[in-house]
Amino acid sequence: MYTLYYLPGSCSMAIHVVLNELGQEFKLENVAVPAGQPRPAEFLKINPRGNVPVLFDGTHLFREGAAIMIYLLDTYKNELLPTSGYERAKALEWLMFCNATLHPAYARAFGAMRNFTGEVQEKVIATTVEQINKLWQDVEIQLENNTYLCGDKCTVGDILLSVIANWAKNVQGIVIGANAKRLCAQVIARPSFQKALQSEQVEYKAA
Repeated sequence: MYTLYYLPGSCSMAIHVVLNELGQEFKLENVAVPAGQPRPAEFLKINPRGNVPVLFDGTHLFREGAAIMIYLLDTYKNELLPTSGYERAKALEWLMFCNATLHPAYARAFGAMRNFTGEVQEKVIATTVEQINKLWQDVEIQLENNTYLCGDKCTVGDILLSVIANWAKNVQGIVIGANAKRLCAQVIARPSFQKALQSEQVEYKAA
């Protein structure tokens, strides 16, 4: 059985949804702590980086979200990640966009909220929000003629994108367009996503 170490509503929720999609048995370990407090010592022994997601399969630990999703989707039959060719490359491109471009942009905004105050905080957040909105504009363009990021079928990038979209409620000024909201509404309607929202007790506001 898998063990998923997570924070409610964070990027680890995408792993949670994927595990539900694949019908795998797993247990959840919530490592949330009060603001300013270190992660539980037991968790830091597993992952000294202190971040989530972490997946334990009974033998091996996996500590990067995109790698975890690719591992799971390569292990079990599914329609969320094509197995080869252009279709796989395109699905991976959008997964990496979410994981390595959009996610870090939000992280900069959250970091400014934690580490700066006053005018400095305002300037850093304003600059970061501008960058985030440009990325959402890129998503809007991609979705002008596509139901999902890669066409007419949901892929793993759509799941992570929908998780990240819900973070906009925490940062003023982020604008998510109509096409992205439509995509998110379709993705979160999936039973796998609804089950994860319920388990993590997260309210979805992005769609």
